[in-house]
Amino acid sequence: MTQEFRGLSQAAHSPAASRAALTSGHSAAARAAGSARLRQSVPATVSSAWRELLHGSSATIPALDALRSLAILLVFSTHAYWSFSEQTKSALAIGRFPLIFFGWTGVDLFFVLSGYLIGKQLWRELQRTGDIRIGRFLLRRGLRIWPYYFAFCGLTILLSQSPLAKFWPDLTFLSNYFSSGVSGGWSLSTEEQFYLFVPVLFFVVSRMVRLSRQWIVLLALLLALPVIRGIVLSLHGAHQHGADDLYFVTFAPFHTHADGLVAGLLLSWLSVVHPATTGARRFLGNIAAPALLVTTGLILRVANQDLFAFSGLAAVYAGLTLFFLRDRSWFTRITGARVFHLGSRLSYAMYLNHFLVLAYLAPLLWHRNSGWSLTVWGFLGGYAVALTLSVAAAAMTFTAIEWPFLQLRDHWLHRAAGAEHPAA
Repeated sequence: MTQEFRGLSQAAHSPAASRAALTSGHSAAARAAGSARLRQSVPATVSSAWRELLHGSSATIPALDALRSLAILLVFSTHAYWSFSEQTKSALAIGRFPLIFFGWTGVDLFFVLSGYLIGKQLWRELQRTGDIRIGRFLLRRGLRIWPYYFAFCGLTILLSQSPLAKFWPDLTFLSNYFSSGVSGGWSLSTEEQFYLFVPVLFFVVSRMVRLSRQWIVLLALLLALPVIRGIVLSLHGAHQHGADDLYFVTFAPFHTHADGLVAGLLLSWLSVVHPATTGARRFLGNIAAPALLVTTGLILRVANQDLFAFSGLAAVYAGLTLFFLRDRSWFTRITGARVFHLGSRLSYAMYLNHFLVLAYLAPLLWHRNSGWSLTVWGFLGGYAVALTLSVAAAAMTFTAIEWPFLQLRDHWLHRAAGAEHPAA
């Protein structure tokens, strides 16, 4: 027995056994340390996410937060009313309220804001370095858009009874050209195509035209879009048919509905190359230029809706954006309210999730045979419930999905910047 014990003891203290024990010990310690870091990082991530939602940062532009909040309210309101009307087979006078009646234009406001913010980022990089790092730009946008988008696509696929093949346009960002399964995904596809198109456009144009004259290219694009719509309508004869025919002909495709994006790019060029044009103004001194843009947009829409509907909306919302950017009057105290930062941060998730929220809640909230459901108060009560649930769901997914990937993005970009400019 003693010899056996001695043999086992010697074997246990052999070099190979020692290394195995050491490695096993280190692995266990590493796993324990990793688990401890995870336990510490989850509350820290949740805390920082809510800090971002409730307080924001100095990098955000309060006026644009207010406009993005308006955009999501426009979209939500019109879809909520459509759901109400579909469930109750009735219409209410409140359906003529501007927030509902013009709610479908909220996407065009989103387009102008996206064009402005993306353009400003790229113009500044071009002005500062004379170049555009397309890969870095796509990484920034991808880590902002893809995590939540693909998670939402996955949820929709699980809940849907449609075959998986129906979702390939959503998963490839082509749902603005082909019938798909994710409601509202067409505008995300349009923006994703915009993110691919614009940096390449800037990269090419910057090698042919001076920065001070690059607005000419954008203006040419803006003027070309109604011409493209006219050609497309002529080829398809869609103007002789209904709204369903027009959807994939002019409403959804990137090449026929990019007016707001290009208008935003023009605004961003002005803010970078001629910053005085978007500089601070008092209320009365800030009316002329925005009013001219809005009036031009309204005239275009009246002149020919088939050709100029999106051009007109681009001008209207560009005027509104210019006014908000320059305003330094009493109105700023309203647009600077913290609630708009919250709405802005949650608008992306709300845009996608409200379709599901309304699809599942509408049959519970509004009934054709319920007297109260058919009243304005019945609609507004259901509206408030659905909006609250959409906000709550967006806050949870921002905390669990969007914010961790945004932090990862910032970490990677910070490391990349350190590698490019190491300390002396």
